[in-house]
Amino acid sequence: MMTNINPGCFFEIPVLDLNRAMAFYNHVFGYDFTQETIHGNQMAFLPYHAQGDGIGGALVQGEAYIPSQQGTLIYLRAHDLQQTLAKVEDNGGAILFPVTAAADYGLVAEIADSEGNRIGLFQPRAMSEA
Repeated sequence: MMTNINPGCFFEIPVLDLNRAMAFYNHVFGYDFTQETIHGNQMAFLPYHAQGDGIGGALVQGEAYIPSQQGTLIYLRAHDLQQTLAKVEDNGGAILFPVTAAADYGLVAEIADSEGNRIGLFQPRAMSEA
């Protein structure tokens, strides 16, 4: 059982216009962004300091990203994505996106939980290489 870590590790905020969203977050919060395309989605990473508190996140523009008041996609850390996914369907969920490399960051997958929420799973590179 994982009790010594924060379960949240990354979040994504869906946007329709990435430039407009970056301008908003820059003006309101003073954020600067690093941009990258991953899995065909345009991403603008919010500031993140590996030694700091909190979790990282990004603004994301892509076909599957629709801004909504219903929530933001969050990623939960998984030490072994294959073992985690093996438990999803047996517990009322579904696998939406199989284990896939996310650039040099690690491995990702997406599930629908028992309530139908879309939840991302993340296995950092250090864990995926072990």
